[in-house]
Amino acid sequence: MKRTDLQSNLAMTVVLVSGAMLFITLFMGYAVFRSSAATWPPVGTEKVSLWLPFLSTVLIAVSSWFCYQVRLDVARKDFTAARGHLTLTTALGVAFMMAQSGLWFYLKSTGVFVTSGIFASVMYGFTWIHAVHVVLGLFALGYLHWVLRHPTDAAMQKTINVEKFWHFLGVVWVVMFLGLFVF
Repeated sequence: MKRTDLQSNLAMTVVLVSGAMLFITLFMGYAVFRSSAATWPPVGTEKVSLWLPFLSTVLIAVSSWFCYQVRLDVARKDFTAARGHLTLTTALGVAFMMAQSGLWFYLKSTGVFVTSGIFASVMYGFTWIHAVHVVLGLFALGYLHWVLRHPTDAAMQKTINVEKFWHFLGVVWVVMFLGLFVF
């Protein structure tokens, strides 16, 4: 592995560890609130329908699979297939964001606003912070589109780094889905 690849890999590791620390801190705070509550969600608050969060989970999981395919394509130097799979990854990422917007509109339509209490604050806070990271991931996917149009020797390492970030977002969402919406 070249020195620049090692530096790039280390930089992405730092980014992922920092992101993990952010989300772990959020989950720890959530655990404190949830474990100290007599009932969850609080009395008078409806449990959120699983439809949109489940759809979001499927979208991000399938997009991760296509992102994995991108790396396999780049390893084979099949940049045409890689760009196709990357386009599908990006489209599913945009669809994930649309599903998240739908979730926020659903919450508003049921009278759950960010100021409605701890339950609403947790829902909006987690999903907004995750959404910001997904938007950053979409920018990274866009950058990778450009890289794969003009591939160089660095294309593989750049693909690996973007893939790591995208999978990280998927794992975080699955944990959020299970922790916030299912259990």
